[in-house]
Amino acid sequence: MRRPMLLLCALWVAAPAAAQEWPSAPEYDVLLTSYAIRPQVLKLKAGEPVKLRFVNNSNEPHRFAAGAFFARAELRGGDRDLVRHGEVAVPPLSERTVALVPKAGHYAMRGAPLAQRLLGMHGRIVVE
Repeated sequence: MRRPMLLLCALWVAAPAAAQEWPSAPEYDVLLTSYAIRPQVLKLKAGEPVKLRFVNNSNEPHRFAAGAFFARAELRGGDRDLVRHGEVAVPPLSERTVALVPKAGHYAMRGAPLAQRLLGMHGRIVVE
């Protein structure tokens, strides 16, 4: 009986500190339009939990893609289902929030499909 209890305590202590900080993490809005992502440069701090709220105010669905960024970040448990193949799909007139802890680096962010990227729906994420 003692051994399972020790194992549970060890797992609790080893749990990422960020997981305990999600409720107080700052929230950043990322506006998705047919021809832009705003802000065009998203600046975050490495290792600090954040919530990214993807807002789609248009009548068209949009996808926010940042494969390398999402692959390297620590995502909040339930939010892993929102990020598929490095993309977050946001239906018309709605929003999706993803909580994560970003890793340092410079990452590309873009909209999908290709036509929207060509018309200006792209930018970068800078994590320092």
